[in-house]
Amino acid sequence: SGGKAEKKKWSKGKVQDKLNNLVLFDKATYDNSVKKFPMLKIRGSLARAALQELLSKGLIKLASKHRAQVVYTRNTKGGDTPTSGEDA
Repeated sequence: SGGKAEKKKWSKGKVQDKLNNLVLFDKATYDNSVKKFPMLKIRGSLARAALQELLSKGLIKLASKHRAQVVYTRNTKGGDTPTSGEDA
């Protein structure tokens, strides 16, 4: 058998988004969070604070709350009255 064959080319994998390790929002990140919240890469504590802010503005509403598990949904009708949390 002959010489060494060309090395097999494996995929490089997906490129991961860089995590933003902020503890408090700066102006640019805050403005960005209101526009495209699901795509942000931020810490959990900052995300919880942002969710409370969006809830107070009426952009999202509480769907369910059970201990540490909190589920929000989009506020499509514009009503800002949050629904009561379900204990299941």
